[in-house]
Amino acid sequence: MACHETITCPRCHAAFECRVGSILRCQCQQVTLTEEERAFIGEAYSGCLCAGCLNDMKKSYRQTRFKDRLLQLFSLRFKR
Repeated sequence: MACHETITCPRCHAAFECRVGSILRCQCQQVTLTEEERAFIGEAYSGCLCAGCLNDMKKSYRQTRFKDRLLQLFSLRFKR
């Protein structure tokens, strides 16, 4: 297996270097994800994403969770 290859991000279609052979030097290591964030991204994409898209998806996940929590709070408030 090659140490790295140029691939296209399935989300933004930008080319980037994936270093699966030396993962600690890969651009994706710049983005720290929780298991929940990884699962959220994995539901939408099966391949590697560029660091920019990983950050965008992380923000999207957090916004989705925030909205869900607000809806829960509002529904509890109006049940009283």
